[in-house]
Amino acid sequence: MKILLSLAGCVGLGLLLGRLSGNAWPLIQQSLFFSPHVYITPNETLISALDSNTPEPLTWVSLLPEKEQAAIERYQPAEPQNVQDMTSQILRSIEASNDRNYQQALNSTNTVDWFEGKLVSISGFIVPIDFHEDQSVKSFFLVPYYGACLHFPPPPPNQMIFSQLDVGFVNLDIMQPYTLEGLIELGLFEDPMGTSAYTLNVASIALFNGQPDDVRIH
Repeated sequence: MKILLSLAGCVGLGLLLGRLSGNAWPLIQQSLFFSPHVYITPNETLISALDSNTPEPLTWVSLLPEKEQAAIERYQPAEPQNVQDMTSQILRSIEASNDRNYQQALNSTNTVDWFEGKLVSISGFIVPIDFHEDQSVKSFFLVPYYGACLHFPPPPPNQMIFSQLDVGFVNLDIMQPYTLEGLIELGLFEDPMGTSAYTLNVASIALFNGQPDDVRIH
């Protein structure tokens, strides 16, 4: 009798799981099975692409055209060691405020297109824009450093990535960097919190340990 009851229970559970559709199944997978990911898309096409291809690793500097890389890196401050260094930094800040190339780079929508449409991975901080009814993240910006758009002005549009998610990404920690995998495209998205020049169709999100920003010194 116990064996029959166990079999009936397993069959019932199998039927129940079989009837669960789309967004529910990834949630169950993440709850029942260990995974390094905190979000996996229910989009089977994206999952298949991720299973059969290795994502191209992207850095934030790779999103910048060469001219703008040089303009931003020109004014990156070194750690001051003495009063002379601090004076030099002040003078360079004044110079930066009058450098047209640098000011344009801070607001640039210019993009790099060699990776458009490719499966990529990139690490950064998530700034939520909107939420689903269950309070899971619906849309967000991925940015290179903590506090962007929140405590500090937004980065240039070509240093921001816009994404939308299906239901399922809960327990977001805005102070925690994440690694995202997905298909990247060129395209402007404007919001009161900022403007992005790239979009990412997200396949997975995992925790990241380290500092994602490879462009600026904070």
